[in-house]
Amino acid sequence: MPEAIRKKTNRVLVVSNVIGTVLPPVVLISVLVLLWQYTCTARNIPIWLLAKPTDIVKAFSHGNAAIMPNIWVTYSNILIGFALAVVIGLALAILISSFPLFGSALTPLIVALCCIPMVTLVPMLMLIFGLGNNVKIITIVIQAFPLVNMNAVVAFLNTNPTRLELMQSLKASRFQQFRYCILQDSLPGIFSGVKLASIMSMIAGVSAEMTGGNTGLGNRISYFIQFSKTAEAMSCVIYIAILGALLYGGISFLEKKMLKK
Repeated sequence: MPEAIRKKTNRVLVVSNVIGTVLPPVVLISVLVLLWQYTCTARNIPIWLLAKPTDIVKAFSHGNAAIMPNIWVTYSNILIGFALAVVIGLALAILISSFPLFGSALTPLIVALCCIPMVTLVPMLMLIFGLGNNVKIITIVIQAFPLVNMNAVVAFLNTNPTRLELMQSLKASRFQQFRYCILQDSLPGIFSGVKLASIMSMIAGVSAEMTGGNTGLGNRISYFIQFSKTAEAMSCVIYIAILGALLYGGISFLEKKMLKK
């Protein structure tokens, strides 16, 4: 009987946590959407100026076939660029934290990349690499990897010194020190950088598509806005928001799983 009560209590706690996490944003978004719909209807705002949520839903449901190739282009570019940014950022973080002279030389360049608006570099990158998907992936990598790198470097350099000294006293190799001590202590900081990088990857990928090229959701948004098709443009924004939420949520889920170990 106690075991059955414990399982039932755990199920209740899980349901309560899910409701507490999901319900507040759902309620807030619903209220904002209803207010948006009411304002557009009451003030008779023209659709070309501000589309109603119902118009956006209609465009979202009817335009899937025409938009689908562009969705695939945007999603694939962002996922590839984000994955490369994480790998490059972590690899450079390991080198910077292991070799101070290398870090002193490279860190100012990485900080400079964070300070430069990527929109200003996209036209020059397109002159060099053309208008294909490669330039969009490169843009995402340049924009996102510094965030992973800087957070990882700070995390690596702030490892618990007591644990590290203990492993050194036990004659652990550098790889063992990194795997069992430095990496474990650094996971929260690394995931903070990765989550920020996922957001910047979305921004960089869509911005590059809006700047040049003829494919992708960013290009479609520019096209629809040019012809005052705000409902269709907003439907593309919904697809971008869905990918962003899935990517960020997936990273957060992985973070919880890894930090529980």
